Amino acid sequence: MKKWYSYIILALVCIGFASCQDSDTVPQLQTDGRVSVHLQIALPGGDSAQRGATARSFEDSGTDDTTSDQKALSDDDVFVLVFQNGLLIDQVKGLRFDAVTDDTNPSNRTLTGTFVQPETDGSLELVVLTNLVQNNLVDVASSTLSGIQAFFDGKKGSSPTAIYESLIYQYGSSEWNIQSRRIPMWGTTGTFSLDRANELKKSCNLHRAVAKLGFLINATNAGSEGQGIDGFTITGIRISGVMDGGYCASLNTLGPSASYYASPSVPTTAQALAGDLNYTGLNVTTNYKDRIYLPEQVIGDSPLTIAVSYTYKGKDKTKEIAFDENVIRNHSYLYNITSVTPDDFDVTISYAVEEWKSETINVPTFK
Repeated sequence: MKKWYSYIILALVCIGFASCQDSDTVPQLQTDGRVSVHLQIALPGGDSAQRGATARSFEDSGTDDTTSDQKALSDDDVFVLVFQNGLLIDQVKGLRFDAVTDDTNPSNRTLTGTFVQPETDGSLELVVLTNLVQNNLVDVASSTLSGIQAFFDGKKGSSPTAIYESLIYQYGSSEWNIQSRRIPMWGTTGTFSLDRANELKKSCNLHRAVAKLGFLINATNAGSEGQGIDGFTITGIRISGVMDGGYCASLNTLGPSASYYASPSVPTTAQALAGDLNYTGLNVTTNYKDRIYLPEQVIGDSPLTIAVSYTYKGKDKTKEIAFDENVIRNHSYLYNITSVTPDDFDVTISYAVEEWKSETINVPTFK
């Protein structure tokens, strides 16, 4: 399978990393024992040309475009952790983003701040975590900016994995509205040596913590809106077995290209929601995209079922679809309904990674 260079259900296409752009903002040299940080952050699903995305096609793979809300971060909900030799030693303080002016949907943001100069040399790593405050972290006593900063201060000396295990968001009992609740994201600079410098310029790429699911009706490729099928309308979607939470940062390592995750990372405490996710009152004739977001899930351990209610030439029907792929963060999974009979319909599922880049799976007729 191809990877959102996308994966998000359709699986979001694997996002190729967007190269970071230079900024006129430069960190001021420090003389007070602190290190100035100038961090260029590539947001998920940025410029597809920069990320090496291919044409959108169910046959040849492609990308599922990212909306501005799907890569949005709140400027007052960002944390930068400093690790030395694999252990947390500090947080970057005084964080300040560059201003967004003409471009309201930027591919990159520039972040500046400072941290205490380490007393000894060693391998350093900066980790960026965003949109934590608004996501009801299970193991953090106070899910506020100062509360989470205090939580990280209490984790000094811990490994990234030990910290990530505590960063579990709660899904909630209804659909995820990303306009009011942004998607948690994570990124790393990788390891580097500071060499006693007091000025640091680095870059990183952010990865979303969720996958997305959508439906197309008679689409020619994964990037089209769908042409519709005469007499066919989706009236409702019900999803059963969705996990009740997930990690803000994956415990797994990135895939071979270092641009997407190849397997889900699911908290041991996560379980299926007691109720279903219901999308009702629909009148969908061409597509239903960018509305359904899912935590990661191992399908072999916890089945996921989708029930599509529809009308076809005046008759009401419901079709259950067993989701056969693992749900992996930053993947986009799109079902393309290609044909309909009075009793059933054929579906093709296309999915992609990180930028949301796609893969295609042909699903036989459901009986």
